[in-house]
Amino acid sequence: MTAYASWLHDGGVAIFLFHGVIGRQRHAVRNYTGKHLPRDRFTAILDELCRDGVPVSLADVVAAHEGRRALPPRAFALTFDDGFENNYSIAASELRARRLPATWYITTGFVDTNAASWTDMIEYAVERTPAVALTLPLPGLRGTYATIEEKRALMQTIRQAVKEDPGLDPYAFAGEVWRQLGVTAMDPDAELDQKMSWAQVRALGQDPLFTIGGHGRTHRILEYLDDRALEEEVAASLDALQAHAGI
Repeated sequence: MTAYASWLHDGGVAIFLFHGVIGRQRHAVRNYTGKHLPRDRFTAILDELCRDGVPVSLADVVAAHEGRRALPPRAFALTFDDGFENNYSIAASELRARRLPATWYITTGFVDTNAASWTDMIEYAVERTPAVALTLPLPGLRGTYATIEEKRALMQTIRQAVKEDPGLDPYAFAGEVWRQLGVTAMDPDAELDQKMSWAQVRALGQDPLFTIGGHGRTHRILEYLDDRALEEEVAASLDALQAHAGI
């Protein structure tokens, strides 16, 4: 188990990126990476960091980077990606109880439609299919995968292959996986898939402990987008945050 405090040091700041916090892990394949931490593990991490470090906001980090203030020794900042509802209903309450600032990076298209990321789409399809048989145009993605270990290894291969191919549309790829596995719709998991509402995003943004940031509109890999698509992805995200959450 990682000792988060081991990343703290006197000469800089450690920024910890989280995604979600759930009651407990209930799936064999879904969330096998620990993207959503069990609540008891999350609170143990917070208590460890509070004991051994000094919390700062990302505004403090930016000010230090610009030379406007100094950070304390063993400073740390907390961030959350994507905008999962469990950020609002579980994580935020634990942070408030410890007076810990955090920044929430919101994928605005997820809030608009409760859409799933391409990785969550594929994990869902792989878990629900007893024997996964795939023929995909990438190395290592042809065969049948039936055991939990085989399915997890398949997911690792898929993640690496998609993220290393700038010409691949990850959502089109997820759609092809669904087609080959006969999946036509996703039954969202209340803990793993539910995204925040705009009212919840606004409420977090109004809390002086918290800051809202943009995480794109569709959760695509930004470095692989051309200039026009990148401009649209970022601008649409920021426009939505302003229109729906006053940010």
